[in-house]
Amino acid sequence: MAGTQRQRGLTRRELIGALPLALSGSPLLAACAPRVPSVSTEALALHRESLVFDLHVDTLLWQRLLGYDPTQRHTPWLPAAAFAWHVDLPRAADAGLDGAVLGLVVNPREQRPEQLWALKLLARVERGAGIEQTLATLDLLGTTARDHPEELAFARSGSELRRAVAARRFAALAGLEGAHGIEDRIENLHAAWDRGLRMLGLVHFQANAAAFPMTETAFEERGLTPFGFDLLAEMEALPVVADLAHLNARCVNDVLAATTGPCLVSHSGCRALHDSPRNLEDAQLRAVADAGGVVGLALGRSFLGPGGLDAFFAQADHLRRVAGEDATALGSDWDGGIVPLAEVGDVRGLPRLTERLLRGGWKPEPIRKLLGENALRVLTEVLG
Repeated sequence: MAGTQRQRGLTRRELIGALPLALSGSPLLAACAPRVPSVSTEALALHRESLVFDLHVDTLLWQRLLGYDPTQRHTPWLPAAAFAWHVDLPRAADAGLDGAVLGLVVNPREQRPEQLWALKLLARVERGAGIEQTLATLDLLGTTARDHPEELAFARSGSELRRAVAARRFAALAGLEGAHGIEDRIENLHAAWDRGLRMLGLVHFQANAAAFPMTETAFEERGLTPFGFDLLAEMEALPVVADLAHLNARCVNDVLAATTGPCLVSHSGCRALHDSPRNLEDAQLRAVADAGGVVGLALGRSFLGPGGLDAFFAQADHLRRVAGEDATALGSDWDGGIVPLAEVGDVRGLPRLTERLLRGGWKPEPIRKLLGENALRVLTEVLG
């Protein structure tokens, strides 16, 4: 009507970000919420007294893309708790999750044919790419930590992670998924390091200037590039932890041969039990362990195959037998587009892992190692 102010419509970001809130309390959301069985008193006590650390959580993507607030309590809003809305600080506290490596999912400057379709879509709807987006996401984490100092610590070392846990603050370390996030310039690695980056996976789902992914058979014989070797050497010098997740077998071998300290695999599984290209062969598991590293077991069904918690237990037990109990770790991939185990769902189901390991005959000490002590040992050894 003339003389009145037209109301502004919601942007796409505002509309998508508001949808879970709009559904809150609805029968649809209640039906989608995971129903996590209760946990025994023994398992819960062991879980609560353990240091629990996750090597890969992708919550920063949704914070950057949709304004997801990690300091507020949320509920998964898709069936089977699929895709996202898995982790926030209140639920992490409920679940006894003391900290995590928060992954930086960054758009490449150019999309290659092998890129995952969902990431191609992300690049079309979101502005930003490369080193600028990497730095902006690191700043987002830094700002959140400064605004909520009693709840969240943005750590730069294993020692800082442990101090944050002791102070009952969620201990976050920043890890970049793919060297395309620093492009092909060593000075960009230094810029990201200055902003707090302390872990780097050399590749994500598409090839870049440093390395090649495991999800494309055409790259099977392609190892680290000359820039990849230079980057790896600079990572050791700074230091930045090398993450082998997503790398093809040739690149995994190159990294292990070229590094002097331990590396880790932030989120993966055992291919002997489930033939996913994202999982590692037994020889690779042993090689990571022989170098003093750890393998974070993911909780997505695509990594574990059918079987629910029994499949997770089988993966953990196999990893322990093949690589040793000092190589086991947790790398959920929550908020990374996964469909989590039905008996676990979002982060609140984390104690169910402890219970399944106990029920399978694991003693408390190996369980504590898998839940977080092994991961913190490697991070502290590399980062101080």
